[in-house]
Amino acid sequence: MRIPVWSRLRLAPRIGIVIVVTFVATTVTDKLLGMLVGMPDILFFEQNWLVDTVVETVQRAEQAGSGERAGELEALPGAQWLEFEETVEQPITNHWEQHAFGILREELAGRLGLQVDDVLVRTGDTEGPERALTPIVIILESIPMLISDLIEDDTDKMVVEHLRIAVRLSSGGWLTISPKSDGLETARLVRNLLVPIAAILLICSLSVWVARSIVRPLTDLSAAAERLGRDREPTPIGNYGSPELQAISDSFNQMQHELKRFVDERLQLVAAISHDLRTPLTRLRLFAEYLPDAEQRRTVLADIAEMEAIVSSTLTFASHQLSKETPETVDLAALLISICDTASDAGCAVSYDGPDHALIACQPVAIRRAFANLIDNGCKYAKSVKVALDVTAEAVRVMVSDDGPGIPADQVEVALRPFVRLETSRNRDTGGSGLGLAITDEVIRAHRGILAFAPAPPHGLEVSVTLPRVRDR
Repeated sequence: MRIPVWSRLRLAPRIGIVIVVTFVATTVTDKLLGMLVGMPDILFFEQNWLVDTVVETVQRAEQAGSGERAGELEALPGAQWLEFEETVEQPITNHWEQHAFGILREELAGRLGLQVDDVLVRTGDTEGPERALTPIVIILESIPMLISDLIEDDTDKMVVEHLRIAVRLSSGGWLTISPKSDGLETARLVRNLLVPIAAILLICSLSVWVARSIVRPLTDLSAAAERLGRDREPTPIGNYGSPELQAISDSFNQMQHELKRFVDERLQLVAAISHDLRTPLTRLRLFAEYLPDAEQRRTVLADIAEMEAIVSSTLTFASHQLSKETPETVDLAALLISICDTASDAGCAVSYDGPDHALIACQPVAIRRAFANLIDNGCKYAKSVKVALDVTAEAVRVMVSDDGPGIPADQVEVALRPFVRLETSRNRDTGGSGLGLAITDEVIRAHRGILAFAPAPPHGLEVSVTLPRVRDR
């Protein structure tokens, strides 16, 4: 569904709105998850009360037997806020914790008649009530007290999460005293993990949506430009909503039609001129037949024949540009064998190596002209030509190699230009208009194929043509 106001916005305000929406969505998600699993309790303990309770708990544990100890401790008044656990191994702590709670440890050790090292304090850093997993404990020296004074106290760290006070018993074990848990630690841990994951998913989703809205027109533009260069057929693009992108698409569509019209007009002009040249060439041929001098007659007829070949090649090139065949399923192997047989009948040493059948979807007349040009070029400049066909499930590869002079690597691009002839071909024996390779290159590109040139050992030229078996139009 297209939103009218959104479709009229430019890219800059769109990106700004998406950023704001992303921020609001992540904040709302955080708050909703926080409502589903609430924050833990915040317990305020007066220091004297905590010390008295720990001392009473340890003394009661020492007096009770091992079997009655748990019941005796649960009957204590402090059991409403604290829970107790007896362990054999010493709790793991660090030096910083023992230093931060040095005063509390010394007071407990003095009251219990123990060494300071027999009283340990273990805590966890708190990131605030909204992210805490266990109850947060605030130990007050006295009441009333300012919270600012409590937070700035550097002597004892009195705002902690996951408080554990461990005291060594006479039996060698340890009694650990901690705030009573509400049993939601795992749920809060899952909530804390889900908050950044949800934020990342929201940011990625909205970012991908914005990026696609920008990239899709560029992808369509690239595809349309590629098709215009390959088939010279306009591909209209548009309806993107954004004023900037719509302006670009409108300009590009207009440019496509202008280029199409410009090229078609020039090609029609070339075709018309080439066609009109045939009539005077025919009259010149008739006049040349009556020249009394045989040598002059042969020279003039040869020049006329070369001009007719140029005109024919030009008409072929122009007609191929102006009209496109309907693709059909063609047996490429049979087509290549037919071209090789025709060249052999004309006196060229041509051999074929490959399967007897290979079906592909192509424009039959155009593809025949392309391979005929390659084989004819080999026959003109070399003594022998080899044609090989390799077939896979996705593509076919045709290699036309000869033992001629070849084409230098830096001249390949020049040789593919229309009406361009390399110096090695400028003689009366080979002739040519410089359109053979241009037509071949145009046909192969129109079929989404690849035309490549490479030296053929020990000398010569190898031209490879790779064509997909199924055309993607």
